[in-house]
Amino acid sequence: MSINSQNVQASDIEKGLQRRDKWVSTITLVIIIGAWVLVTLMKWVEPLFLPAPSNLLTALNNLLPNLPGDIFDSLIRRILPGFIIGASLGTILGVSMAMNRVIRAIFNPIVEILRPLPPLALIPLLILWLGIGFSTQILLIAFGSFIILVVTSFEAVRNVPPIYQHAATMLGANSRQIFRRVIIPSIVPDIAGGIRVAVAASFGYDVAAELMGSMSGIGYRLVLARRYLLTENIIIILVVIALLSFSLDFLVRKLNSKITKWKSRIEEK
Repeated sequence: MSINSQNVQASDIEKGLQRRDKWVSTITLVIIIGAWVLVTLMKWVEPLFLPAPSNLLTALNNLLPNLPGDIFDSLIRRILPGFIIGASLGTILGVSMAMNRVIRAIFNPIVEILRPLPPLALIPLLILWLGIGFSTQILLIAFGSFIILVVTSFEAVRNVPPIYQHAATMLGANSRQIFRRVIIPSIVPDIAGGIRVAVAASFGYDVAAELMGSMSGIGYRLVLARRYLLTENIIIILVVIALLSFSLDFLVRKLNSKITKWKSRIEEK
């Protein structure tokens, strides 16, 4: 059998496995939704704890007038600014600490003190210092993203195989060329993983941030739904948060795959 025939056969097998995986995922979702409908129809669980799908449609219609504005306030005015600020500063500081001993000596104690602190524990202090407003909420999200990225980027640089740098040095590369041609390409996949974690965490920080006197946003709607025991509204808002988080995560994964095509990965079985 020729090499081309083997490649074609392997490609056909992979496509077959992908189709099987899609069918398994679809069947799993159908089973879950079917069980949900059955449980609610038979009234095995009180609607307060598990609303029927029809109740969710009604709740969605009630939330729709305010939903676009809430998403805008949460995603555009809080999550994205906080994430971009925190992730940028965290990545820059983490890489700088890994590359420079003096910078590491200055900032490492500060990072090690801040790293174990839960971002939500800072809410009382942030309110005391900055009051209630968008700046406080953005700062909370930025702090959470910063801690994730500073640790991720620091470890990513430290884990670059030394043989890469030695080989570049032997070929005559200077420190700037090593950083641009060796360090950065090596750490991008790891930093992308940290960005995915920070993106997901930012939505949780946003919900907590909107507890600080916010009058709009998906977190604010979640608090209102909890206060009035509107379980169907809670589920709808959680679905919206999951879809937004998944969409941003999808963009990060696609961008990472496009940038790091050269990176070998373990094939999914």
